[in-house]
Amino acid sequence: MAIPNAFDSPLAARSAVGAALAAVIAVRAVRRRSLDASGGVAGFVVMAVHISCGYRYGALLLAFFFSSSKVTKIGEDHKRRIEENFKEGGQRNWIQVLANSTIATVLVVIFALMTGGQDQCMDSNGSKLITGIIGGIIGHYCCCNGDTWSSEIGVLSNEQPRLITSLKEEALSLVSLSLLLDC
Repeated sequence: MAIPNAFDSPLAARSAVGAALAAVIAVRAVRRRSLDASGGVAGFVVMAVHISCGYRYGALLLAFFFSSSKVTKIGEDHKRRIEENFKEGGQRNWIQVLANSTIATVLVVIFALMTGGQDQCMDSNGSKLITGIIGGIIGHYCCCNGDTWSSEIGVLSNEQPRLITSLKEEALSLVSLSLLLDC
């Protein structure tokens, strides 16, 4: 009886690629001050898991991370003057990394477990559940991008924020509370 070679499986190959790529990106992110050390460790784990579960999920996470890191650096001089806790480059910590990735990470793991690590497309005729999980992963990062981009760009505006449900001007500190109460 032959013992299967663990490195012949797609999951093992993706895991090796995921660990290597995640290490390079985490080190780069810490050096560029997009993440602090704790964020680099959390980012490494999250990225390695995403790539291990499927290259497309690693690519989705990278699109979110790189675009949000770029947007965070827009207007740094202005942000430095107005933000009390300004950090050069954004320097997200482990809490922020996990806040923006935990749901999607759980979904990519569920997806990999359900599909045996095989890549699948969104096809509601094939499996509504798999399609829902993939949609959930994509939707999660769309929401995270919207939140990050709006807060990073919105802080540069000289205008008062407006509540999107009524278009009324809101005090900056009450926007989140008002949105929560309106929901």
